[in-house]
Amino acid sequence: MTSGKPVKSHSSTTSNEKPVHHTATDSQEAYRRGVRLLHEKCKALQRSNERLVFRLHRVQKMTRMRTRDVDILQVKLDSIGDGWRTATEPVEVKEEGEE
Repeated sequence: MTSGKPVKSHSSTTSNEKPVHHTATDSQEAYRRGVRLLHEKCKALQRSNERLVFRLHRVQKMTRMRTRDVDILQVKLDSIGDGWRTATEPVEVKEEGEE
């Protein structure tokens, strides 16, 4: 149990402790850490954007190839006299269990 008296705290530093001073080098280090962190985030965002651009180009290429294949198929079917342009649309067949 305590006597009720406030405990005195030593405001001066002992010989083992060094006084804490915020110097210009500490603030420069904090600034460098912040810049480094921001730089890493920017690099990650850039990598993500590059992946998206690559995917976009791949999809555009696939779309162009499909369009070209459809055009080739249409020309081929027209050249052999297939009546694909006047054919009726296929009816949907419902399988058992579907509604």
